[in-house]
Amino acid sequence: MKFGLVKTSLIDYPGLIAAALFTRGCNLRCPYCHNPELAEEGTAPAGMLEAGEVLRFLHARRKVLEGVCISGGEPLLHPELPDFIREVRGLGYKVKIDTNGILPDVLKTLTMDYIAMDIKTLPEKYAALVGLRAGREDPEAGESAEGAKIAAAVRESAAYIIDSGIDHELRTTVSPGIFLEEDIPEIALLVRGARRYILTGMKPSVTLDPAYGKSRAPYPREALQRMRQAFLDRGVNCLVRGESRFSYPK
Repeated sequence: MKFGLVKTSLIDYPGLIAAALFTRGCNLRCPYCHNPELAEEGTAPAGMLEAGEVLRFLHARRKVLEGVCISGGEPLLHPELPDFIREVRGLGYKVKIDTNGILPDVLKTLTMDYIAMDIKTLPEKYAALVGLRAGREDPEAGESAEGAKIAAAVRESAAYIIDSGIDHELRTTVSPGIFLEEDIPEIALLVRGARRYILTGMKPSVTLDPAYGKSRAPYPREALQRMRQAFLDRGVNCLVRGESRFSYPK
């Protein structure tokens, strides 16, 4: 397990001065992903650090930093993660994990202080984000069964996080063609009870699928506000990232 390292961040761990770590590899292929170099397997980008190097850095920065955010890619893919988290917390840091929620059994084994889980779209539509065709009913292909398994995993992770007592946020990159306003009533049922649910506009400049970034215009700000209101009307504590009044209520 190697890490990309942002030595000091004021935005990756709410309320804390933190280091941000980024792992390689992901079990989704979201076309709008703005970290394509981390989503793909293969040769690690230059400058990624071994776990021991990161721990030595964190040890030296204990008087400056308060937290560590571990993101990706999908960090839960790495079996070394639980031991690494224990070592980081042993240095006195609070740990935040960013995850897509597809590995609830792993998530439940981790000891962390903050969880951020991405809600890409309706869980039943995640099959399209791993190259499966959602709704296909050919049992020999196994695609419907795999899509249903992914959907159940996403729902299990969201429910676990909401009920865990761990500080958390659920969040969505509002991507045209993937996140649809017509799905808001059902997504609201999934995220209701979360401490905070955050909508973020899609950034088309760098995407895993360059054609997606070139062909899709982000939702305008007024559309994000309309969606936020739709979630608020359904009892969801919804925020839009980037708004001047944006904050992390305790």
